[in-house]
Amino acid sequence: MRLFGFVGLLACSAGDSSDVQREPDTSNPWASHFPAQDCLTEFTHTAPVGTQVFLAGEFNDWSSTATPLQESEPGVFSVQVDLPPGSHPYKLVEKDGTAHWRCDPAAPFFQCDAGYDPVEWNDCSPGADACNSLKIVSDCANPRLHLVALAVDPALGSLQVDIGFEPGSPNEKVATSTVHLDGVLLPSEWDGAGLQSEFWENLSPGRHSLDWVVTDTAGRQSNALHIPFWTDASDWSDGLLYFAFADRFLDGDSANNAAVGTVAPAADYFGGDWAGVESKLDDLMELGVRALWLTAPLDNAEGTWGADCGTDFSGYHGYWPTSSTEFEVRFGGESAFRALVKAAHEKGLRVMVDWVGNQVHENHDYLDAHPEWFAETPLLCDADDNWNDFPETCWFDSFLPDVDYFQPEALVQMVEDAIVFAQKYDLDGYRVDAVKHMPRPVFHNLQSRIAQELEHAGGGFEFFTLGETFDGDRGLVVSYVGENSLDAQFDFPLYFDLRSAFLGWGVDLEQLEASFEASQSVYGSAPMSTFLGNHDVERFVTQSAEGSHGKCDSDGNFWNPAQPPTTAEPYARLRLAWTWLLSRPGVPLVYYGDELGLPGYFDPDNRQPMRFGSALSDQEAATRAHVAALGQARLSNKALSATEGQLWWSESRLTARLSQAGGDWALSVVNVGESERTISNSLAWAGMPAGAWRDVLTGAVFNTVADALTVDVPALGSRVLVWESP
Repeated sequence: MRLFGFVGLLACSAGDSSDVQREPDTSNPWASHFPAQDCLTEFTHTAPVGTQVFLAGEFNDWSSTATPLQESEPGVFSVQVDLPPGSHPYKLVEKDGTAHWRCDPAAPFFQCDAGYDPVEWNDCSPGADACNSLKIVSDCANPRLHLVALAVDPALGSLQVDIGFEPGSPNEKVATSTVHLDGVLLPSEWDGAGLQSEFWENLSPGRHSLDWVVTDTAGRQSNALHIPFWTDASDWSDGLLYFAFADRFLDGDSANNAAVGTVAPAADYFGGDWAGVESKLDDLMELGVRALWLTAPLDNAEGTWGADCGTDFSGYHGYWPTSSTEFEVRFGGESAFRALVKAAHEKGLRVMVDWVGNQVHENHDYLDAHPEWFAETPLLCDADDNWNDFPETCWFDSFLPDVDYFQPEALVQMVEDAIVFAQKYDLDGYRVDAVKHMPRPVFHNLQSRIAQELEHAGGGFEFFTLGETFDGDRGLVVSYVGENSLDAQFDFPLYFDLRSAFLGWGVDLEQLEASFEASQSVYGSAPMSTFLGNHDVERFVTQSAEGSHGKCDSDGNFWNPAQPPTTAEPYARLRLAWTWLLSRPGVPLVYYGDELGLPGYFDPDNRQPMRFGSALSDQEAATRAHVAALGQARLSNKALSATEGQLWWSESRLTARLSQAGGDWALSVVNVGESERTISNSLAWAGMPAGAWRDVLTGAVFNTVADALTVDVPALGSRVLVWESP
């Protein structure tokens, strides 16, 4: 064990790792610098005593009798099989007079064949034969490192780690040990045979990563052990999640601008980039933002593609990847992306990136190398009702091949690409695009690999996966959330009711509160993301001012760019919606521009250039200030994000929610009516404390009198009161 004081070292060289090889080639999970060899691989299964159990897979031509498991102890069966590095689908066959095929309930990875039941896919009971377990074998000749224990003390800025070493061959030992902390090479000598302990202190507050590789005495290199960790106790639900849509946010480096010449300018590149986002991090912090969702940064197709509403399109949005490793140069490339992530982390911001796993562009490298990973004939999602009838196999467009996740190699590689990218670029989470369009094992395997390679099964780091299932069915949305699936999803069912309530489209506030309670009941403790808009829907203020539009105008072309509303009411309604949303639990999303009321019809007009400072109108500036006040209050008062709460007042056009977290209390009052209201309620009835209650939006203070708190709220107005202890 060695002790290093680390403040000075990090200050002079942290992050400067451009000339440091931090990891070996991990383009696939069994990458090796030596010829691969077969590895003795163990399979274990629990079954009733006396049952015959067999192993079946491609390695034995799916024979139900060739590979028996032996009962090593009562009810525990096992067998060892020589397998080459790679992915191996398999099943277990239990025989009690009848053969019952089943997947392995203890397996961390699965692969399903076409035609599986997406509802019952992980049912490994005997006779459930739609899906296979998947054994991923890495080269056993290579040594392996794994995290044994990790302890972080935020008060001291200290890190204690215990690292385990498993030799590839019994007689091999560690010859060299290479350790990087935040990209800085540290002195390292391996003292023990199978376990190494290290301690560092005086780490700066925020996000760090430890990367460790050893070479054994035979010259074989281990896996690259990547251990990310934070020295703060922040949570994704504490602040706001902000979607900085790269191309439309801010042009920070005009040198990388390059339009492609689409028919409609709105479908072309605008010049926004990572440098632009980085330059506005302080502005986002002022809003109460504590996590960023960034556009998928990988290289997108050149030229123009597709046709809709009289125009073709560029890949400005990031959803047409042509590579799993190369970066989109128009956003600033790899170096600018690294700089943005580093700057965000230094400010305590979590960084989430769009993971585009459902499709690739037809110019993607994988089309040439592995054409078998994609269907030969596209089944287009927008034909008939394929979007819903065949969601997991339909193509979004004829030039966007859908990944065939029923192919084991494709399944393993796409998931591994996501893991390697997250490791290499110090990500804290993924926004998972198009969830219902990928088979269920994708998310099970992704979460298993995250647990192994990023979270290290209790290593203290939580990598957040947030899915997009654009559907109003809570049952469908939550079916992708759980211990062996995604951490959370966007709450689309609540979004639909939220918009309707504050746009005045038929849902009243009592119904909205019932919708909120339904979400709480169905989703449980999952940190679902709530939102008012995203890049796929019309902007709130435009719908408030003009109603809803179709995608194309009467001439079949895109609508002219939406203009800011000329009246105050759309902004007032937007502010009301923000009050309601930001005083509720979850991970609230701000789609860029919604914090000020940016206008926009459907895509691509809902992706107009962001505006800042003096370019904002009075109403836009007031709306931004409103969101900032709520965002900052949410950071300082845990009651505003608490799940513990009750309705303090409930009418169809006025609602008030009282919430509590520890010693924090908050009362959020929203009035969509056209008249000012004054409401009064009992303290004892609600169990709320007496004293001063301050409105975070205006600074007004309301003092309790006897057993009552009386609050006035303007027409189309709101108040967010926080209790200030005497």
